[in-house]
Amino acid sequence: MKKLLTPIVCLLFIACEKNEILPQPKEYTFTIDSVLTKDGARSLPLDANGFYHLRLIRNANQQPHRITGKILLNGKEPYPVEKIEWENNMFWWLRKGDTTATITTAYVNYFTGQFTIVNLPPMIASKDELVPTINKFSYSGTNGEINTIISPISEMIGDTMVVKGKHSISNKIVFTKIILE
Repeated sequence: MKKLLTPIVCLLFIACEKNEILPQPKEYTFTIDSVLTKDGARSLPLDANGFYHLRLIRNANQQPHRITGKILLNGKEPYPVEKIEWENNMFWWLRKGDTTATITTAYVNYFTGQFTIVNLPPMIASKDELVPTINKFSYSGTNGEINTIISPISEMIGDTMVVKGKHSISNKIVFTKIILE
C-alpha cells in the first residue's frame, strides 16, 4: 500500500507547481465614425448637437449611404472578425404590384454587328413587404473597420433616423442620429 501511495503523493506535488498564464481581459472599443455622402468621398455635415444631415433627392426611391465605424479588441484589429448587429427606426412598404426593378440589357448582335438594347419586362412585387432601411449585420474588416448601408426614401424627408449598432459579444451599443432633409 505504501508503494502505491508514494507515487500518487508525488504526482500531487508536481501538479501543484504548474505556472499558469492568466488570460488578458478583453476590452472592446466600438464607435461610429461617420455617415458618408452618396459617393462615399466625405462625411455628411455634423451639427453641434451630434446630428448628421442627409439631403435626400425628391421623388426617388432608395438612396444608399454608408455608415463607417471601428471595433477594436484591446486596441487592435480583432481576430477572428467581430459581428455587428444594426437596426434603426425606419421602414417603408413595398406594395403588391409595385415595380421593383426594370432591367435593360445591351449587346452587339453577332450576326448584324449592330449595338442592340433590350428592355426586359419589369419585375413586379407579388405581395406587400415591409422593407428595412438598414442592413441587419456586418463584420469587422481591416484594422477593425465596420460598415453598414442605410437606404432611406424620399417620403422620409423631415424625419430623423436613429441608427443603433450592437456588438454581439460585448453587448456594447453605439447610436447616431441622421436628420433627413
